[in-house]
Amino acid sequence: MGDAATIEAKNRSALEAWARAMHAPVVPVAENWWSITYQAEAGLPDGSRVRCRYRYVIPRQAALRRWKRTYVVGLVHAEGQARCHHVRQVIPVGDTEAEERHRAELIASALVTTERHAECGASISNLEVYVVERATLWKPGVARY
Repeated sequence: MGDAATIEAKNRSALEAWARAMHAPVVPVAENWWSITYQAEAGLPDGSRVRCRYRYVIPRQAALRRWKRTYVVGLVHAEGQARCHHVRQVIPVGDTEAEERHRAELIASALVTTERHAECGASISNLEVYVVERATLWKPGVARY
């Protein structure tokens, strides 16, 4: 994926039009509280690859709401003699703080399993949650059990 030429779209409509013309799906490839980057990638007849990206900047008030609803979840599992750590930022939905924290754990565990199982063996059954903290309160290096 690193060897593809990249085109920057001016807006989401331009990205979608490019993707339709190239018969390529649009997928989110990066997300944080302040923006979401969407991308479509396609092969050319000569065998090379080209991608088109659009970075949507989330309006400030919406970004602050996302940040306030985000949890940082730290997970760990054994990998041979070592311990493999994973951290994910998730925005769960729940009626209570306890429900949101539980759903944050579930979502983060599922993400790590999906994204990393092939590389390090992470799975729902071997991941242990060691921190679940609101992003607004989270301090790197300080685990609260």
